[in-house]
Amino acid sequence: MKRAGNWRLAAGQSRKQRIKSPSLARSAGEGRVGGRAKRAAKLPETPTADPPARILAAVRRIPRGKVCTYGDVADIAGLPRRARLVGTVLRQTPASRDLPWFRVINAGGRISFPAGSDAYLRQRRKLEAEGIVFISGRVDLKRYGWPPREEQLDELLWKMD
Repeated sequence: MKRAGNWRLAAGQSRKQRIKSPSLARSAGEGRVGGRAKRAAKLPETPTADPPARILAAVRRIPRGKVCTYGDVADIAGLPRRARLVGTVLRQTPASRDLPWFRVINAGGRISFPAGSDAYLRQRRKLEAEGIVFISGRVDLKRYGWPPREEQLDELLWKMD
């Protein structure tokens, strides 16, 4: 084989038929198949690979009479630590969709809208209509939270009184 710059020429091969050097092909993320350099195939994106679609699917899974925090929705959607993205997607979703957005609350068990606003009152009425009880403006996540979570070690230790 003759070398011509970064290209190798196989025996009896003209410059037009040159192929990339295997060492350069590997460093560029390419593999060799049948004497030709081939780029890795990209998988087509499916609707389930789209983060907003995954978030909306997770919100639709929240059962009636239960609530879920923004962080838990992100975890269910396979997007851990992306609670703010959940809020952004819910805010940008058209109201015409049949989506139980009102079942998503913050980690403190409170509605995220400003207290007394029209949106706050609408969300609270919808949750109360499903049987969710508010105590001092909060929802008991141990009772109404979904998915049910295991108690943390510190909660178990403080309960031992």
